[in-house]
Amino acid sequence: MLTYIRLAEMGVSRDTQLRALKLLKAILQGNGKEIFQFAYKTMRGRWEQLSQIISASTRFTIQEIPPQFCNFFQQVRGPSPAYAWVKCERKEDSNCAEVLSRAKITGRRGSMFGSDDRYARLSLIRRQDDFDLLIHRLTDLVSEENRAESM
Repeated sequence: MLTYIRLAEMGVSRDTQLRALKLLKAILQGNGKEIFQFAYKTMRGRWEQLSQIISASTRFTIQEIPPQFCNFFQQVRGPSPAYAWVKCERKEDSNCAEVLSRAKITGRRGSMFGSDDRYARLSLIRRQDDFDLLIHRLTDLVSEENRAESM
């Protein structure tokens, strides 16, 4: 648990955390729904992009998350997770984080979270530039896989 906390707050100064808190307080002085709408729309879009790329692959899969009822918005909404669990389906890919790392994609080993190393956790909550780079590299990796299979 301590490792998780250290990793979660790594690189975020206390000053930045205070600024974020002040920003959230200002947002919540209204009804507060705008920021949650923005966050949902952003994360939902990221999840859909990632799902589309992974669905073109036979080497990788991600978890299926059904739509669920949202108590805050009082309606059923599609998935918008902060993290995606990627599974390497090939027998020779016993360490999925290492496979992704060779493609310059940063993922955490499944064993860090009590799972098998055949899984890797990808963060979808980084800056937009970082997410765009993740999508670009993942697209290249899947395209390379598809070219190799067609030969």
